[in-house]
Amino acid sequence: MKINNECARRFLLEIEKIPYGEVITVAKLQENISDYNIEDVFNIVTFFGRDNILLFCDRRGYDDNDVFKENKIKCLTDRGFQFLDSIRNEDLWNLVKEKIDNFNDLSIYTIFDIARRINNIKYNELFDLPRDY
Repeated sequence: MKINNECARRFLLEIEKIPYGEVITVAKLQENISDYNIEDVFNIVTFFGRDNILLFCDRRGYDDNDVFKENKIKCLTDRGFQFLDSIRNEDLWNLVKEKIDNFNDLSIYTIFDIARRINNIKYNELFDLPRDY
């Protein structure tokens, strides 16, 4: 399963928009990020679902690995928000994409880690704190 890193970021930003107490189906989510195909969205939902980045409501499937268009996503987990916070800033995201030659070949978790480290350095310098690697 190949994860489209651009789609993964956009996916997290879109999930964050879900109002409290509401849900979004995978089909509606794909409509909202229609620049990406349903296969990219299914891959991300499956990947992030397995890794407890998403909370589902009324998940239907043959087993925990199945994703259907009718599956309802409730929100991001705390872990999901931590990942989103590391890549939320558009300038930082573009810097990481620009500086890393094999950006599309890297795991989204590697991208999260690189962005988190850049943020740590930036804020540590801003507040004159020791570096946290």
